[in-house]
Order: sequence, then structure tokens, then C-alpha cells
Amino acid sequence: MEVVRATWLTRKPEGRAWFVASWSVLFLIIGSVFYWQDILHASQWMSASAAAVFSQREYWRAWTTLFAHADTGHLASNSLLFFIFAYFLNGYFGFWIFPAAAFFVGGITNLLVLLSYRPDVTLIGVSGVVYWMGGMWLVLYLLLDQQRSYTQRTLRAVGVALAVFMPSTAFDPQVSYRAHFVGFVLGVVCGALYYFLKRNTFKAAIVTETVKEEEDAGPAQPIPERDSDEFDA
Repeated sequence: MEVVRATWLTRKPEGRAWFVASWSVLFLIIGSVFYWQDILHASQWMSASAAAVFSQREYWRAWTTLFAHADTGHLASNSLLFFIFAYFLNGYFGFWIFPAAAFFVGGITNLLVLLSYRPDVTLIGVSGVVYWMGGMWLVLYLLLDQQRSYTQRTLRAVGVALAVFMPSTAFDPQVSYRAHFVGFVLGVVCGALYYFLKRNTFKAAIVTETVKEEEDAGPAQPIPERDSDEFDA
């Protein structure tokens, strides 16, 4: 019987992951401070709306708005998951997945979401990226953790998704649930495509061991009775 002893995910994440994740959060903080304090008139050019992006053709706003947040609570709620997923994605899959692909697709997510909003609605924050990162990580975990059965992996992935991404409070009109949904779906799609492109590399990391199944010893043999005059020493 073949038993999987190691996969791509059993090794430790690259040591640089802490550095990359920490600096990425720091950039979010700096961008938010610029936005709050209106440094260099940041409040006028960082945020994104359909009118500014499509009518005025200021497409770069789809990316600058990722670094703007409404307040410290908004920033803090995004930063925790952002750091965790940044650490794992960079540590296991490298720079091109995070931060490169994460922020690039984050801007694409904002463009898609803004198409469905009124021209005057403003979209700010990095939550679309966070949900993309979550979808990316969960689908890659589901495909790579072959030490566990598909059922076990699926239950774990679904459990984490429900615990982390399902809203814990009542509907909030200030929250862009569309950005969350679009980001998560794009993350799942990107994760599946990435696995398909790198499947040979991932499969080469799998280490298996052949384990012999124990033979059936047969029915238990009866214990012979002892003479009543015999005693244990």
C-alpha cells in the first residue's frame, strides 16, 4: 500500500515570507494614513468610483484604492487575514503569486465590481484582494494536501471558508460584498489554473512509502488451563 509521506505543503514556508507579509501590511498602513491625512491630496486621487475610473479614464484608481481604508477598524479587519494569507502564499508559491498576482488581480476585481455600481459610489479597501488570497489558498490546499483524503480536505477547506469568510454580523450597506464575492471566485479560478500549470512540479514534491499490510493472524488460540497447584513465581 502506497502512503504519502510528504507533499509541497509539508515543507516550511520560505523564510522571506515574514518579511514580505510584514512590509505589505506596512504599505497598507502608510497608504491609509496618506488617505486619512490627505497627504499630497491623496483623498482626491486614491479612491475609485465608476465615474472617475471609466468616465474620466483614471484606471489606475482601481489599484491605488486598495491602499485606502475608511478608518482604523476597516484597516485592522483587513490586515489580519491579509498578513496570514500573504505569509502562506509567498512562503509556498513565491513572489509572483504574492504580492504580484494578488495586487494585479485585486485591481481587476475592483474594475469588475465598479461596473455594477452607480457612477458616484466609491470603492475603497483591500478586501477584494484578501478574498482572492483566501480563494487561492483554499483551492491549492485542497489540491496539494494529498496526505489526507479528498473528504477530509474538502471538510477542512469548507470549514475554514465558512468560519473566516461568512459575515458574522447583519448586512452592512457600507461593506462591498460584491468585491468579496468576485475576489473569492477569481481566487478559486486562479488557484485551479496555477495548479494545472505547475502540476508536474507539485507532483514531483510528493514522497510516498510502500507499507505492507499486516497479515491476518487468524482466530485467537485458547489459553491452556493450568493445574491449580501451580503458582506464579
